[in-house]
Amino acid sequence: MSEALAALVPVFALIALGWVARRLNWIPAEAWPAANRMGYLLFYPAFLFATVAGADFGGAGTLVFLLALLGAFGTASVLMLLVRPLLGPDGPAFTSVFQSGVRWHGFIIVAAAPALWGPEGTALVALAFGPLVAFVNVICVLVLARWGAGDVKPGLVGLGRELVRNPLIMGCAAGLVVNLSGLQPHLGLVGDAARILGGAAMPVALLCVGAALSFEGLGRVPGHLVAGVAAKLLVLPVIALGWTMLLGLSPLQAAVAVGVAATPTAAASYMLAREMGGDAPLMAALVSLTTVLAALTMPVWLTLAAP
Repeated sequence: MSEALAALVPVFALIALGWVARRLNWIPAEAWPAANRMGYLLFYPAFLFATVAGADFGGAGTLVFLLALLGAFGTASVLMLLVRPLLGPDGPAFTSVFQSGVRWHGFIIVAAAPALWGPEGTALVALAFGPLVAFVNVICVLVLARWGAGDVKPGLVGLGRELVRNPLIMGCAAGLVVNLSGLQPHLGLVGDAARILGGAAMPVALLCVGAALSFEGLGRVPGHLVAGVAAKLLVLPVIALGWTMLLGLSPLQAAVAVGVAATPTAAASYMLAREMGGDAPLMAALVSLTTVLAALTMPVWLTLAAP
């Protein structure tokens, strides 16, 4: 437990600092969206590119590791669809609970990964971004198109276009191409620039997470709040642990997979809920609540899954 706490305390301290900075107006409110967008378009893709491009994926089981993650998130998605009738007839509220249960905040675990698992574990987390971001986006868009109250019903072509244009997916894909083609030693200035830009990714991401925390929706539909939090912080890590045992992952791969599953809900879920007719206030509350409670649950899961 002590190692997990030591790795996570700085991460959640930066999140708390972002919340304080936003509430005390140390940084103007209009500056936060710009900072988040700059990170999304520049810092985060550069970090993923540099990490994946320089990683050693020659060890056995990398594809099995990705299969375990996709299996875990897919299983969680099916279970949430099966229990939908128990959550009542409110379709938009269900979409927010669904997103809470399957969206993961990758940069929280990436920030802690070097202290937890070293370069190899960090590279595994970075590699997971591409397929998991694509899968989660597809399934959440389909759920919102079915049960959301919005008029936006994107077709498969439009959805595919958005995925291809996603900077995080593109950063992972470009890094993987460089890695597999053996071009990494020849990147020169491009590689140096990517590493410098990527160095800003973690602090910017965590400060923006804290600045975006909002608890205004905590008084609404408490049953949905409990369901969304439990699905993300309890059920999904259990499912991920089961998949790692089923597929026989190495101790490091199993620890990373459970760590990914144990992260709080990603802030991007709020934007999608707002655009596609989900319950946006409930979504904001779920993002904030899972982020705060993950400070307590993540050390437990990381300790249980420690290699």
